[in-house]
Amino acid sequence: MGQISIDRLTLQVPGFSDAEGRRLALAVANGLAAAALPDGAGDVSTLQMDLTASPGVASDRLAGQIVAEILRQVERLP
Repeated sequence: MGQISIDRLTLQVPGFSDAEGRRLALAVANGLAAAALPDGAGDVSTLQMDLTASPGVASDRLAGQIVAEILRQVERLP
């Protein structure tokens, strides 16, 4: 199983308080920790994504969307 190391995670989520942002970041970290990462994914300096969330979306649901997009991008690496 592959590994991923994230030195910095920046989230810009309009309407989220600092506490909600921290919960979201922790949920993303936990989701990545539980995910099956591809072997030999290589080194990725930056990933960027834009996701649109429905107003009032739960942070765990948004975290799942973020994790899925990170995995999708990592799996597409050469």
